[in-house]
Amino acid sequence: MLLPIAALLLTYALTALISLLAAVVLWRPLAILLAELCGTEERSRFWTVWSTVMMVVTPMLFVSWRGVATEPTQLVQGTMTSALLGILMALAGMAMAVWSRSPRADA
Repeated sequence: MLLPIAALLLTYALTALISLLAAVVLWRPLAILLAELCGTEERSRFWTVWSTVMMVVTPMLFVSWRGVATEPTQLVQGTMTSALLGILMALAGMAMAVWSRSPRADA
């Protein structure tokens, strides 16, 4: 059994680690894609940074909505579920934005 403050700090640390890992893995491909879509380096850099921040903030928000579990197994399971759902929602939002602005071949 963890103290509530220790559980909360562990929850945020685990969420930050997972979301930062996702952001680091996707940074380069996202930067290349946005450079193609945005047209200028400044716009591309802004949207790459913005997307990366959203990939970290969204999971933190999802984890913050949950109650903090003090049982280690429930803490890890709840944190992973919320963090991964937050990453998925951030990626889905970015995917919709990119898809709606991608050029399409005329059929």
